[in-house]
Amino acid sequence: MKKLILSAALLLSVATFAQKEELKTLKKIYSKKAISEKDLAMYKDASDALQSKATEESDKVYAELYKTMYPTVVLASKGDKASPQDLMKLYTPEFVKEYGAVIDETIEFEKKSGKKIHTDELIAEKIEFKSNLSALAMSLNGAAKFKEGSDVFYNLYIFDPKQEGKSLHNAALLAIQSKDYKLSEKRYEELYKSDYLNNSVHYYAVNKATGKEEDLLTKENRTKFIGLGVYEKPRDEKVSKMKPEVLKMLAILYDQNGELAKAKEAYAGARLLLPNDNELKTGEFSIYYNEGFAGLADESKLVDEMNAISANDKKMPELVAKRKEMFSKVIPLFEKAYSIKPDDANTRSVLKLGYEVTGQTEKVKSLK
Repeated sequence: MKKLILSAALLLSVATFAQKEELKTLKKIYSKKAISEKDLAMYKDASDALQSKATEESDKVYAELYKTMYPTVVLASKGDKASPQDLMKLYTPEFVKEYGAVIDETIEFEKKSGKKIHTDELIAEKIEFKSNLSALAMSLNGAAKFKEGSDVFYNLYIFDPKQEGKSLHNAALLAIQSKDYKLSEKRYEELYKSDYLNNSVHYYAVNKATGKEEDLLTKENRTKFIGLGVYEKPRDEKVSKMKPEVLKMLAILYDQNGELAKAKEAYAGARLLLPNDNELKTGEFSIYYNEGFAGLADESKLVDEMNAISANDKKMPELVAKRKEMFSKVIPLFEKAYSIKPDDANTRSVLKLGYEVTGQTEKVKSLK
């Protein structure tokens, strides 16, 4: 029995040693400035081996870290030959989200374990990655490649949603610029529901050197810089202040994309928040007026048919009832439009005719 236990212990020691060797290989290659094809093959083999052998929590954490990092190693191996297209292929939303998450998880694990093996490198990696993404997004915007710029800003947001809420807003704005209104709708919906819009705060202070107010991102940053005497006049502003304008844009986008039920709801909510906004008033009015008008598309044809026969024709009651039903369906839409713009003469005329056709004489009088 002792011999069996000793043998098991020996196997465990060998496996642990193997994992340490694989971790050494991965760390060594990842740290290289120039990575060869041979390095790539060794990295992949070591990563796969570590994935299959890892049993301890620490080994699992680092196995996942190095596995996730592999695409960045491939990109690094291209060196100066890496093109913007190579970057775009790497920076998919799925990869960026996983990449940001695994960095944060590894940093948190090392904080918990008390052993800062990769923490400093990963913090620097995160800063550099965000800087590269930001520079790429700004470059694409400058080149009027708004759709691509929107995608990169969005990736920057999902890489670090706690700190990069502004990037989600930028992604939504550039989607509008690209005239991809379905994408714009998707981005604005996410912005409207985001923790950034609903709960974040901008921490402003005035730069003494320039006299301009700047967003210092965190309260801690601002306190530090004010303490250093570099900034003054601190001011907080809730990001939720922008919510009415975001909802307004959503209403317009729903309208643009033909999603009338969503547009009506968004317009109503936005007008509660911005009651004096003429663009919102016109947009909501148009939805109801146009929908009502579409419901009367066959009305003139019906009237022509009625005028072509005598009043005593046995078909007349059927046509009268059909016209009455037609107006009954659209009257609520024109009433809503009229409540939004009571000075619109066309709406008043249609409503008056509708009331007459449906026999609502008291309502006809109210419009005079």
